[in-house]
Amino acid sequence: MQIHFERTGGFANIRFTGSFDLDSLPEEIADPLKDLLEQVDFPSLPERLLGQSAIPDQFNYSITVTTPSWQHTVVTGDHSAPDALRLLLQKLTELTRSQARKK
Repeated sequence: MQIHFERTGGFANIRFTGSFDLDSLPEEIADPLKDLLEQVDFPSLPERLLGQSAIPDQFNYSITVTTPSWQHTVVTGDHSAPDALRLLLQKLTELTRSQARKK
């Protein structure tokens, strides 16, 4: 399972991305992400989870999950993401920061 994560927006509008192969990550990192994807039923989420109007300086997120049998992308924002999805966004942000520090 592959995940591509992108965060844009915020005050400085800095693009922040990470790509992860969950099958090659340690289980203690990959398993909680897989559990969160299952809890939010990621493949059934709408492609766009954005509010009615733009909110200044909000972060916007794009998550693409690819498996052997399906691929799905969800675009959402800080204020429009359902609560269940916010924990996934937080974990992916932390993992992306960790990946960037290693480079």
